[in-house]
Amino acid sequence: MITMKGKPGAYAAKFSLKRMFRSLDKVQDLVVFGMGILLVFKMMLLLVDIVIALQAGADFKTVASQSLFLLILVELFRLLAVYLDHHRIYVGIAVEVAVVSILREIIVEGLIHMDALTVFAVCTFLLVLGGLMFVSHKVEGSIEH
Repeated sequence: MITMKGKPGAYAAKFSLKRMFRSLDKVQDLVVFGMGILLVFKMMLLLVDIVIALQAGADFKTVASQSLFLLILVELFRLLAVYLDHHRIYVGIAVEVAVVSILREIIVEGLIHMDALTVFAVCTFLLVLGGLMFVSHKVEGSIEH
């Protein structure tokens, strides 16, 4: 008969699901922290590109597009910071990122050059995102307080 040396529950204590998920949670936090560091570096590079473009006399579309992309990266960094702090994703912040992304595409593409169906779809999408943002701020505000 084969027996295990030590306490009867020693094997179960080393390989418990709760302990494994805690370890995976720490690894996930490290990955998110690394993504935050990479976002900061990308933001610095983008800021240098914006300054160089302004000195070279770039057109408004390019500078506005890069500036709005910088704002998107800032919002994504804020989303990662909130995740590291609370271990949850706030829908309101994710919706804000989506709204800024859509507005960036509208500025780059130009609203005048879009057909009517695309403008209607974008407006409808922005209305839905606005409603989602309103509901999320009400729900997430009630959870925090």
